[in-house]
Amino acid sequence: MDLGSQMPERSLGMGEIAKLVQLITGYKPSRASLWRWHLTGRLETRRIGGRLYATESAVRRMLAADEQRNRGSAGPRGTAAAARLSAVIKANARREATS
Repeated sequence: MDLGSQMPERSLGMGEIAKLVQLITGYKPSRASLWRWHLTGRLETRRIGGRLYATESAVRRMLAADEQRNRGSAGPRGTAAAARLSAVIKANARREATS
């Protein structure tokens, strides 16, 4: 029996959520963005002791939903992010080739 699937997920504070979003997307959201995501229901949150928390899976679901919603409609920001990512991938490939 797999006990890992029965353990509850750890709740992340707003600072940890911002770091996770930055790790995944390269964009660190402001506190105002996190608050807006909570208020609009975009991010599934819960209050514990007056503070807001969310799970890693809730953050990943939100980002996946955003990806689906924005698929095929890359605006200037999406285009710039794609260009930066491409440049990083190329730089890493060159670095590995010379090592």
